[in-house]
Amino acid sequence: MAERDLGFRGGFIEALRTSFPAPSSPDDRMALEVEADAPLSRRTTFGIGGPADVLVSAKNEAQVQGVLAAARDADASVFVLGGGSNLLVGDGGIRGVVLTLEGDLASLTVLDGGKRIHVGCGCSFPRLTRTALDLGWPGGVGWMGTPGQVGGAIMMNAGSRWGEVGDDVDVVYAVDADATHSFTAADCAFSYRSSRFQKAGVGGARIGAQVDASITSPDQELTRLVLTRVILQCDKSSIEKAQELDATAKELLARRHRTQPKLRSAGSLFKNPPGDFAGRLIEAAGLKGFTVGRAQISPVHANFVVNLGGAKAADVVALADQVCAAVLAHSGVQLEWEVRRVGDFTGHEVSV
Repeated sequence: MAERDLGFRGGFIEALRTSFPAPSSPDDRMALEVEADAPLSRRTTFGIGGPADVLVSAKNEAQVQGVLAAARDADASVFVLGGGSNLLVGDGGIRGVVLTLEGDLASLTVLDGGKRIHVGCGCSFPRLTRTALDLGWPGGVGWMGTPGQVGGAIMMNAGSRWGEVGDDVDVVYAVDADATHSFTAADCAFSYRSSRFQKAGVGGARIGAQVDASITSPDQELTRLVLTRVILQCDKSSIEKAQELDATAKELLARRHRTQPKLRSAGSLFKNPPGDFAGRLIEAAGLKGFTVGRAQISPVHANFVVNLGGAKAADVVALADQVCAAVLAHSGVQLEWEVRRVGDFTGHEVSV
């Protein structure tokens, strides 16, 4: 594991305390929360990952800007952690600051008679999906069953063949240490399981030499941004169609429950290659049930790696490497990770 340099921590925490004094009441739900050496495995759907040097929970955009300013002054990296799905945190944890969005940044408001939704990036994506379906938004059917938070969904353009969230985005708002920025849907450059934000490493997906293979075209002016709010718009919404859409969504969700594993995972490990399915290719290579350490290719769905209990990130990476090699040899297809890898993956052994 890379040696942890915690020299930044004292000054960073003191700067936050100066900018955001402790609340007069312990029941103040809008107070900034700071925790040192915070375990991250319990904050991910995989149940895997080492600690954050510092974990900060911000409740509004002013607090986010304060955290970014303090981190800049302390020369510390910042990584934004959402719902913890579609994410593999290294066994060595994440160096620097891990930021979560709560309070006002997890709110949701319906506008313009149900044609627009203003939502914080810390809001549950299933909550947004449920709201969209209740308002008769056809795209909500495609989002059904996707876990996590809105910010992560925007980053990866979550959805399915029935619709992606980027299809209904009007404006995305983000902040850095000094200002608020807005991006139209065209600015976001949404594509299959990606966006301009994900490719650029917005929200700290790129942390020094730490791993995140999803970053393919760095966009330097965006790397220090944190997505905070989104306005979605649907001109085809119809309350009259809500019941019909709900029935379709429930049918799709039931199918997902039948065909996806119950054990802890990060979701689909690999992107589907053009014209094919990663799960089919992995199964064709005879890898259903294949295990490394405590990580296993699910016998239920071959594109899911599940945590059998006590799995390490090193187990998952070693398993994925062998899967990629086997599929390439069998089908000639190079699989691409869909799950984001973030943090320190060095110096760790596969569990036994």
